[in-house]
Amino acid sequence: MARRRRTTTIGIGAFGYTIDRDEHLKDTYNKIITRRLPLTEDAVFIMTLFMLSQRNQGSRFFKAVRTSKSISNKGFFSFIPDIDLLEVRVDNSVVGYELKGLQKAKGSIDHTRVIPTRRKVRSIEGMKPFTFYEGLDQALTYLINPIVSPISDKFPSHASIFDYVYLVHPEREITSGTAISAFANMVKNCTPVGLIYISHNWWKEIVSPKPNPFLNQELKELFLQNLEAFNIYTKFKLSLIQ
Repeated sequence: MARRRRTTTIGIGAFGYTIDRDEHLKDTYNKIITRRLPLTEDAVFIMTLFMLSQRNQGSRFFKAVRTSKSISNKGFFSFIPDIDLLEVRVDNSVVGYELKGLQKAKGSIDHTRVIPTRRKVRSIEGMKPFTFYEGLDQALTYLINPIVSPISDKFPSHASIFDYVYLVHPEREITSGTAISAFANMVKNCTPVGLIYISHNWWKEIVSPKPNPFLNQELKELFLQNLEAFNIYTKFKLSLIQ
């Protein structure tokens, strides 16, 4: 039977009534786990958000951050690419998460068999996989974001608000452990980016991030002082395949 997408907004019930956001997040997370829903990017977002909210009490979270409202008529912040998940921790650390997930395949081709492996492949019906290194280029660009800010003229183009950056992937059964290990070693030895893998059974930080060498404290403080300009990104509307 074909899978269907169901749209939900965390904190909004079936008939548009406001419900407890934390409980709704937990219920949605449990639904992904118990029903083993496909780990699409939105599913990865929910799982990452839930785990972070449990580990880092008091953090503020923002989804798909792109452009802020005007800051005192002096300009705005703009991020390219969108920041899939942005976390502001209680110690004011700013962390960006580039998320990757399965996508719904077009047509009837079994895309789960396009990458050879010595291990037996378990087909994920109707889903298209991604390459095991996908998203690293986008995660690296977080290190020099935002591209535009109200005080862009004061800083070189590589100034950033992020203390740390992660790349988050769901478990890939069609990629050999050797390939994943080699990728993790490359990320660890060649970049400051952290690497997280998740599945329906676990959430693992494979590589811990290093401090962002392009962090600019003045730019970061301006961002933290104007978080209300990003309130539009605190509404978490998602489409899960069920």
